[in-house]
Amino acid sequence: MPLFLFLLVHLLGLGSPQPRATVYVFLAETCPISQAATLPLRELHSRYAGQGVRFVGVFPDKEASPASLRSFAQTYQLPFVLQADPGQRLTRRLRARVTPEAVVVAADGRRVLYQGRLDDSFARLGQRRTVVQHHELADALAAVMAGNPVAVPRTDAVGCFIE
Repeated sequence: MPLFLFLLVHLLGLGSPQPRATVYVFLAETCPISQAATLPLRELHSRYAGQGVRFVGVFPDKEASPASLRSFAQTYQLPFVLQADPGQRLTRRLRARVTPEAVVVAADGRRVLYQGRLDDSFARLGQRRTVVQHHELADALAAVMAGNPVAVPRTDAVGCFIE
């Protein structure tokens, strides 16, 4: 490939691969369950970001600001993009109801491959399990990376309700 064409492709981002999937995780700064979800999210990002999975933290709270998102990212050491969704357009489009809730979208940007909880850390609001037995988001991402359908494509997320 001639150098000028190589530079043009890379400057325009045409050479960067499309994500194999995007994980939208709905979070809230004041939700303790969202805060607790940051460790498994960091671990999943570490495992899958290099394989073409894009992670986006979405904050549907109208009060979320760039400064508060930067603070949240720094406090909880989140290595992926965080974005506010004050008009809740993305929240409504993906039908998120609570924080934290994960939605895995296929590379085509249209098909939802998985939606629900990250794992079964919480049985219900205020009731945390001592042993986590199911890791639904991790299982879903493993299936997507293997080119298999997600065995359990929908679970009920436990968390703070999105208003």
